[in-house]
Amino acid sequence: MTSNYVGTEERYAVFPFYLCLDVSQSMTGEPVAQVNRELPAIRESVGQDPAVAEVVRFGVVTFSDVARTVLPLSDLALVEVMPTVEVEGRTSYAAAFDHLRRLIEVDYQTGRLSGERWYRPAVMFVSDGRPTDPDERWREAHRRLVDPLWRRHPNILAFGFGDAVPDVLAAVAENKPNRAFMATEGANPSTVVPELMAGLVQSIVSSSASAYTGSPQLVPPQLPNMQAIPVDELE
Repeated sequence: MTSNYVGTEERYAVFPFYLCLDVSQSMTGEPVAQVNRELPAIRESVGQDPAVAEVVRFGVVTFSDVARTVLPLSDLALVEVMPTVEVEGRTSYAAAFDHLRRLIEVDYQTGRLSGERWYRPAVMFVSDGRPTDPDERWREAHRRLVDPLWRRHPNILAFGFGDAVPDVLAAVAENKPNRAFMATEGANPSTVVPELMAGLVQSIVSSSASAYTGSPQLVPPQLPNMQAIPVDELE
C-alpha cells in the first residue's frame, strides 16, 4: 500500500474499512450482480470527497470456501476501477475471519513503515447465509479476530439477508447494540443490496467526519429495509 504522507508529517490518522462479502453459491444471480453494480458507487462517493478520502482507507475481501483480498486497502481517490466479484463455493465464516486477522496485521505493519497512524479498523461483514463451518471452528477464528489482547482487533458491523441467521450475525458483531442488522422478512435482494451499499457509504462518510472532531467513532448506518438485531445485556 502506498501513502500520500511518506516523508511528511501526517495530519490525520487513517480510518481503515474492510468490506467482507459473502460470495457463496447462495449469492448467485441478482445478489452478486447488484453488488457489482454498487461497488463503483462506493469509490465515487468516498474517493471523490477529499475530506473523506484523506482519512478513509478501503479494502474488499470476499469469502466462500476460501477468502480473498480483491481490493487491497487503498486510498479510493487513487483507485481507477473497482473489482468485480464472482460466486464461488460454500460459506466459510472461519476463512473470512482468519483472512481478516492476517490481512489487518500485514496492512497495519505496512502502513506504519510508510508513516501512517491508524484508528481502530472497521469490518463491514455482509452475508446472505449461515456458516457451513462447524460451529466451534468459525467461533474460534472469530475469537482470534476480536481478541482484545490483539491491539489491531477491529470493530465489526454485520449485515444479513436471505438465509442469514440473526443470532449468528449478532455473535459476529460481538453482541454489541446497533452493530448487527437483518433484512426485514420478504425483502427482495434487488432492493436490499443497493440500500445496504448506500448505508455502508453513509457509515463510512459519517465515521470519517467524526475523525475531524477529535472523537473518532464507527457510526452505524440507517437502513430502511433492515432492522437492528437486539441483544441481551450481559450480567
